[in-house]
Amino acid sequence: MSRLFFTGLWVCVVTLLSAYSAAWWLVNGSLAKPTDEPTWEGLQYVKTEPINVPMIRDGRLMGYSVLELVFTADSTRLKEAPVPPELFVTDEAFRVIYGDDSIDLDHIQRYDLKAFADGIRQKVNVRLKNDVVQDVLVDQISYFSRDAMKQ
Repeated sequence: MSRLFFTGLWVCVVTLLSAYSAAWWLVNGSLAKPTDEPTWEGLQYVKTEPINVPMIRDGRLMGYSVLELVFTADSTRLKEAPVPPELFVTDEAFRVIYGDDSIDLDHIQRYDLKAFADGIRQKVNVRLKNDVVQDVLVDQISYFSRDAMKQ
């Protein structure tokens, strides 16, 4: 009988200690110390619709460049923006690709994507008059020649 009593007492003590420990952990957080590393909290990722840009050289349609972008934005500034920033990101990307005569369609790998993305970010933030867009990422870029589209 005493063995059953002590077993019951032991179960009650273990249950009370585990409940107290769980409650303390919920209130005080984990035991890990916070780090000073930058976090990605508060950033939101927004993917644009595919952008189809006609590539015209010497008055002839050479093909289409298809581009998909992702940009990061501060979620509070994104909510406060009067116009969705993805419209401006799409517009700026179209303007840059359509208006850039230095794009060599035969050697697309030479195009500086970092400068392209940074330029879009800066121009969009100037147009929005706020630093909404933090970073622009190229999700996918493709080129379809006119001959390939015929097939």
